[in-house]
Amino acid sequence: MDASTRVAAAVLAGGMGVRVGGAVPKAFREVRGKPLILHSLLAFDAMPEVDAIRVAVPAEFASDWDRIAESHLLRRYRGRVHGGVTRAESALAVLRAMESDRPDLVLIHDAARPIVSNEEVRQLLEAASSADGAILAARPVDTLWRVAKDGALVEVVDRTAVVRALTPQAFPYDVIREAYEAGMAEDFEGTDDASYVLRRGGRVLWVPGTSKNLKVTFPEDFVLMEAMMGKSE
Repeated sequence: MDASTRVAAAVLAGGMGVRVGGAVPKAFREVRGKPLILHSLLAFDAMPEVDAIRVAVPAEFASDWDRIAESHLLRRYRGRVHGGVTRAESALAVLRAMESDRPDLVLIHDAARPIVSNEEVRQLLEAASSADGAILAARPVDTLWRVAKDGALVEVVDRTAVVRALTPQAFPYDVIREAYEAGMAEDFEGTDDASYVLRRGGRVLWVPGTSKNLKVTFPEDFVLMEAMMGKSE
């Protein structure tokens, strides 16, 4: 990646996180004394490679987010957009807002993944700069079975042929913006950002990600994340 390459980071927290429960969005609940979303934001803000950061938050909690943002010195924060009904709608809203930032590469990250590695992001950006995108991913360590609809086991899946998608994922700005615009216009429901680029014939690479890159999904995950982040301090 060239030193002049401009990088923008999109942190998505547009949903409530219904599986976690509670009256406030999952990303606003505290872990180690800070809202979940702030951990990844602070990590991106400290990276010299990142020039601009934007977030997607639920419209009804926008003022709450503004108070959080104002209480922390985020040097590269450029504003927020209202999250959509789906993750894809939130991602596209941020990508459209990033037009004024004029980025060459974009990092798209789920706020529910608070542990972000500087070195992994650097490797991700290098990979994305030579392709149509790159994702952080991890090889599964458990045995994987393909199963039938009736619940019966069918066959073992070759673990060497699959990876678990993580975030952030990185793409040239024009590539991912056009991919999302086209996908949304045609009612395509991708499972992650890379699926929109692959649908248009793009070449997306994967970069090994750390096992600590966990997604907070259920209430008990907050307890696990507290413990994990406590050990890393």
